[in-house]
Amino acid sequence: MDVVSSGIADLEQKVVESSDRLTSAEHQITEKQQHMEKLQGKCNAEKAFLDQQVCLLQQQSEEKASRLQQSISSLQADRQLLHHRLADLDSQRDEATYSLSQQTEELEQCREQLKWAWIAQPSQPPPSQLAELNSRQTVSTEIAKALEESRRQKEELQTQVGELTASLQSSLQKVSTVDKKLSLKEEDIDTLQSEVQCRQASLEQLQAEVEQQRVQLAQVELDKDSQLSSLREELLSQTQQLHTCQARVSFLEVEVDTLTEQLHSPEAREDDHNGSVTVDDLDHIHKVNRELEQQLADKNRSIKQLQQRLAELKRTLQKELKLKPEPEAEGKEKFPESRAEKAERVYPEPPPASTLSPPTSNTTVTNTSDLNDSREINFEYLKHVVLKFMSCREAEAFQLIRAVSVLLNFSREEEDMLKQTLEYKMSWFGSKPSLKGAIRPPTNWS
Repeated sequence: MDVVSSGIADLEQKVVESSDRLTSAEHQITEKQQHMEKLQGKCNAEKAFLDQQVCLLQQQSEEKASRLQQSISSLQADRQLLHHRLADLDSQRDEATYSLSQQTEELEQCREQLKWAWIAQPSQPPPSQLAELNSRQTVSTEIAKALEESRRQKEELQTQVGELTASLQSSLQKVSTVDKKLSLKEEDIDTLQSEVQCRQASLEQLQAEVEQQRVQLAQVELDKDSQLSSLREELLSQTQQLHTCQARVSFLEVEVDTLTEQLHSPEAREDDHNGSVTVDDLDHIHKVNRELEQQLADKNRSIKQLQQRLAELKRTLQKELKLKPEPEAEGKEKFPESRAEKAERVYPEPPPASTLSPPTSNTTVTNTSDLNDSREINFEYLKHVVLKFMSCREAEAFQLIRAVSVLLNFSREEEDMLKQTLEYKMSWFGSKPSLKGAIRPPTNWS
């Protein structure tokens, strides 16, 4: 029983270690999730900042482009106006030049006429001709001055057109530079957006992996719990069978010892000499003895099989928990110890031997009521001992509550008391249940 108790305690310790590992894994998953949430918040903040910068740059570039466009339009309008003025001046100059050339030709003709007239008549020319000549010369001088002024204005207008053209080219160059900067900013924005999308995709993938690991961890935990539950149930069943067989073997050993003492007692020999014990009685006793020995051998084989089965269950549970298997030498040395030593170590002293008088051959045949009373006293005594034992020891109570409650026919009150005691000992908080009225000695033994 102690070996089974230690095995159950080891299994519970392994379950606690497995729970600790599970808690550590959950803590790591929580840390990863917090790190992912932090990264996601950082990415979102960076994305919002970049979007704000992009909007601001777009607004500034649009305003600057609008101003440059207005300036270009104004310069182009001024250029067109200057071109029109130049065309007008060119036309005026052409007209003045044409008029001046005509007047010059007329003056030359008049001069030639006057020259020939002067040669023909060397007297003074008439005043009317001189006045006309002077007026024509004055007009020619004014026309020449007007031509010079138009030429000067044309040069000034050409200078202004050159300056406007240079300013227009500079504005166009600025617009081109702004467009290039805007395209570079857009490329940077696209790159940052693609990087943000990649980070978001990796974050989603990491979240999916974490969720998958969480699901796998939960499934593994469920599988471990189900396996541990099945192994515990099977172990309790095997323990119950083992205790039943041990009790049966103890009872058979007592009967064999009793019959052996009856066979070798002086009273039996004296009765044999006196002829009170017949040959049939001896044959019957030998037959019963052989049957009991056979039953004892069968029970011993069953106990060995159950021990092997318990060892296999322990190995299976250790493999399931992925822990190093414990050495089985201690279990093999402790488990086969004698039932007498177990009884001395676990149970208190039994009732006096006077209440358990060894039955003779006659009492075996006739006084069955005394044997039943003795068994009932033993049953009540064992029940009381186990109740005290299970109420005081946590591990043993956890092992025997199911098996012994069925084997010893516990009442509902006693079973509830054991459950409450277990819950009190296994929990962190709670009040200790009252044991009054639940554990009481039997009335038929002192």
